Amino acid sequence: MVTKYVRLALLGLCSLLLQTAAVQIPGNVTLAGRQAATFTNPLNQNKGADPCMRFIDGRYFLTSTQNTNIQMRSATTVEGLKTAQAKVLFTDTTAGRNFDFWAPEFWFLDGTWYIYYAVAGNGDDNTHRLHVLRGGTDPNDPSAGPYTYVNSLVPSNFNQWAVDGSVLQIGNQRYLIFSGLESSSPWTQCTYIVRMTSPTSITGNAVPISCPNLSWEILGTPVQEGPEAITINGVTHIVYSASHCSTDDYALGMITLTNDADPMVAASWTKSPNPLFTRNNAAGVYGPGHHFMFQKGNDFYFAYHGKAAPGLGCGDSRTTRVQPFSIFGSNPVFPAAVATGVPVAEPVG
Repeated sequence: MVTKYVRLALLGLCSLLLQTAAVQIPGNVTLAGRQAATFTNPLNQNKGADPCMRFIDGRYFLTSTQNTNIQMRSATTVEGLKTAQAKVLFTDTTAGRNFDFWAPEFWFLDGTWYIYYAVAGNGDDNTHRLHVLRGGTDPNDPSAGPYTYVNSLVPSNFNQWAVDGSVLQIGNQRYLIFSGLESSSPWTQCTYIVRMTSPTSITGNAVPISCPNLSWEILGTPVQEGPEAITINGVTHIVYSASHCSTDDYALGMITLTNDADPMVAASWTKSPNPLFTRNNAAGVYGPGHHFMFQKGNDFYFAYHGKAAPGLGCGDSRTTRVQPFSIFGSNPVFPAAVATGVPVAEPVG
């Protein structure tokens, strides 16, 4: 899947059913609800933050923040990811260094797998910058590797704290979107964009296209991070996480690109006034966010991290969860967060 473009071909009754029932789909069933097999959240017991998940040729592949390295799990079912053996794809063994790897995302671009990630050296969070690895060429196996370091992705005007790199493609042009430090007093993260000239290089200045200014985006401290792009019926959105990850109110928001407008211009993007996906106290889900959207067949899913109790902060207690989401017109519609241990139908596709 080169980009997160979604090609929808909904005809006749299928179109009618989707558009009239999308908002009604419960959070614990697939769009079609056709299969008896189920899984339960979470998919791990710790270190499940910032997941990236894809379904490729009959298998699910999953990464998350492991801090000391980049590793991947694979299984034929979502439930199977719980016990799948982790494969370490990359680490840095430089003597005397304390590396901190965050939020790896794996992308198949121009016939090769790449991993975009942020890393800090010597345990110093202020040194987090974006980097890229080059992997194998088997389109069906992002874990095959081997992965080798290519270079850092530091915009010409932005050699400062940057995390959560992801890829946006519009037409023939690719962009790197990421969360960058806009101000340290108070700590404020905005969504930035910069042009890519290849999967491993960028050009020109990075520009902020959205900053946190709504009440639900500034809890703890003003934050937008974890940007992920999706294009539906020709309409491009970036779904992001807002408010500080240490809070229980971490949530998903969305900005939408005006058709044919320049994505490098902030005025081209319109922010949705309300969050798309939030904490669910009744289900015991706190601080849900930093998601990744993927597709199996005609159905859509997202992996995200959440916390099982209030006040757990940004640490290793965050776990990976998966739920379906639906499409209404040209917009993604996210369900309520489902409780851990509740059966969720395995994707059918």
